Amino acid sequence: MRIVNSVKYLGSMTLILLSMMACEKDFENIGVGLVDNNQFSTKDTIFEIIAYNKNVNSSRVDGVPQYLLGVYNDPNFGLITASFIGQLGLPTSPKFGDNVSIDEVVLDIPYYATKETNNTDGTPNFKLDSVIGNQNLEFNLSVYELGTFLNTLDPQDPSKAKKYYSDEEFDEKTLLYSGSFKPNRNDTVIYINRNFLDNNPDTTDDIDTIKKSNLGPTIKIPLDTTFFRNKFIDQEGTGVFDNFNSFIEYFRGIIIKADDIDGSLMTLAMSDAAVTIYYTNTILTTETDTDLNGDGDTDDIDVPVRTKQTKAFNLTGKKASQYKRDYSGSSIENRLGNPDLINGEDKLFIQGAAGSISVLEMFKGVNLDEIRDKNWLINEARISLYLDDEVEQEFLPEALFLYKFDENSQVLDVLTEGPVSTKGVLIRDENNKPLKYKFSITDYLSELLKYDGLHDVSRLGIKVFHSSDLPAAINDTVIRDLSWIAKGAVLKGNKLPLTDNERLKLEIFYTINNE
Repeated sequence: MRIVNSVKYLGSMTLILLSMMACEKDFENIGVGLVDNNQFSTKDTIFEIIAYNKNVNSSRVDGVPQYLLGVYNDPNFGLITASFIGQLGLPTSPKFGDNVSIDEVVLDIPYYATKETNNTDGTPNFKLDSVIGNQNLEFNLSVYELGTFLNTLDPQDPSKAKKYYSDEEFDEKTLLYSGSFKPNRNDTVIYINRNFLDNNPDTTDDIDTIKKSNLGPTIKIPLDTTFFRNKFIDQEGTGVFDNFNSFIEYFRGIIIKADDIDGSLMTLAMSDAAVTIYYTNTILTTETDTDLNGDGDTDDIDVPVRTKQTKAFNLTGKKASQYKRDYSGSSIENRLGNPDLINGEDKLFIQGAAGSISVLEMFKGVNLDEIRDKNWLINEARISLYLDDEVEQEFLPEALFLYKFDENSQVLDVLTEGPVSTKGVLIRDENNKPLKYKFSITDYLSELLKYDGLHDVSRLGIKVFHSSDLPAAINDTVIRDLSWIAKGAVLKGNKLPLTDNERLKLEIFYTINNE
């Protein structure tokens, strides 16, 4: 009788082995003292893996929890430029009132930031989270009126939602801002000059000091006030602000575009971003105890009073990103263009945000039936990917993800054992130095070695882990192509000397029945 199955399907043997699996140690010592009648033996073996790099031409960029903006040139992965495209939502009351004068228009985008100790003057000091690259380098930033209509439904099949991908092009219309930019971790306050409270617009009548309620830093980009005068203020009463659909058909949104040879790449809280119009209008006011018009009494009605106003158009509509890559001169350039599909590679390059993945081929040239004849009881099957210590790697992803590449589906272990198995968390050594990513495919391999003929060897893919990679239900097996993390890792491949214990390989620990 041929039996090849995972440990969890056996009775008392299961309990013993699983308890040992829970320990924080390798499986080389499993089986020592397991039984004292020599009926079972625990062994291990290694199978070589052929692994190579593959380019990701595009990834889905709408409906993601975070959006990228900026430019970053990495010697390993080349240049990535990320731009943002989004619709504005309508405020609760879109009316501007009478005799409107715009003071300023500001695009405000919150950083992800952590508050640290206060500065010497008592002001808060922040650390910017989710920024890669040199934060001291300036890069070009521009804001345009969006000319492309962002459909919610797919025009080819209106029963489905429209999907947007990172390599799509968008029409740029009116330029609203262009200038140099670099991240500012303490940019927590904006000052608005109010020039229209009297009859002389050349003088500043008041200055508003505006802070976020949580005091967090934000990007503050001044936009063209003349454009918003013509495009927004002057259109009141025309119907374009009557409802959201009318508004986005009229004003389709904005493009925030980054461009340069190097800088920093920011992950931003676009769901909390807004275009805010700071303006002054005239309000007819009844006097009570104040002489508003200077006529010597306080009993007048309908006195025209110039009043400061604010109208925020939040970025609550459809959103997307655009990623542009240039691999020229980078270490990955030739690896993507000419991968060794026969022998594999010595270095593997894995990066998110429409970057690159690695493809792993197991049991190439191996007769699986010969292994099945051995009646192995699989205790653990694991793959370790060690970081290449020959290159500098500053911005590493916290986890990678393993899946069935050919089917673009989950490995069995993520459904039976949870995400900890196929989500390879970055492991560090005793000195906190990044060391490797490790994956378990025990259940996948156990099913593969069954004799039911239902399971074929699948190439495995390894990508940067995103929260969207995890299944929402037991039947949710398809890997989503959402990608918004631009960090990457250079890893040791299989094309290394056999004496290199850190080369990529499949390690199997198993038990056999000696009877």
